[in-house]
Amino acid sequence: MFVDSKLVKDIAQSVGFDACGISEALVDDDNISALDMWLTKEYNAGMSYMERNIDVRSDLGLLVEGAKSVISVLYSYNTDERPDRTDFRIAKYALGHDYHYVLKDKLNQMLEEIKKVCPQADGRAFVDSAPLFERYFAHKSGLGFIGKNRCLINPRLGSFVFIGELVVNFETDYDRTLDQTCLGCNACIKACPTKAMTFEGINASKCISYQTIEKKDGIDEDVRAAKGNRIYGCDACQDCCPHNFSVPKKSGIILPEIKSFSPEELENMSNHQFQKKFAATALLRAGRKKILENF
Repeated sequence: MFVDSKLVKDIAQSVGFDACGISEALVDDDNISALDMWLTKEYNAGMSYMERNIDVRSDLGLLVEGAKSVISVLYSYNTDERPDRTDFRIAKYALGHDYHYVLKDKLNQMLEEIKKVCPQADGRAFVDSAPLFERYFAHKSGLGFIGKNRCLINPRLGSFVFIGELVVNFETDYDRTLDQTCLGCNACIKACPTKAMTFEGINASKCISYQTIEKKDGIDEDVRAAKGNRIYGCDACQDCCPHNFSVPKKSGIILPEIKSFSPEELENMSNHQFQKKFAATALLRAGRKKILENF
């Protein structure tokens, strides 16, 4: 079964994605080896889920029956908007609606539109929710290159982009990998407050994003001393990247509950009230107690 790639990309644009690329649903052995080396160094810290389902990562047919192609999409969240309070910082990706839901809804819309033209087409949407090499497939489909900060960098949009995928059962015209690489300025490595960024990869145990969101047993004292006023995530390795200096910004991203966010409000609400108010945001992942501990 073959579906026109222009049709797919036109649909991606119509539902609101900023870029779309398509690649074959195959994973190079080198990519698996790179993951193995990263795990061997224990750079995944407490994220034990990274060690599971390696076979699924290398064979997308185990995720989606008859997988032939990976449609990768980008959705920019680059903005100059900030909370009203300036005594703490929240990573840009958490200022708006939880990207898992936003992108998955759009991806499912895409799939339904494709099915209208080709009823035999089928697949599944993924947004940071399965053992899938998202940056690898985005890179493979020509959407960008991998920087020293290990982010996907799109030449037009920069690195402040969400990545999503449709793994589908049809073939199409595939995009070429970009013949472009990181500038090699090492600004991201120099800017990392905790030296989590290395030439060999990111050591999650030192990463402020990991420590303020994923880590369950409090922030390590050396990280707390270096993190400054960051209470949820960290954009240091992206803010300093030259590829982000002259790219389009979006407005209307920040939600009212994030714009007016304050630690005092957090202290005076119950966990139930927190879950209700921030249900549509990424803050829910860390939870009220964890965020309060991050101040």
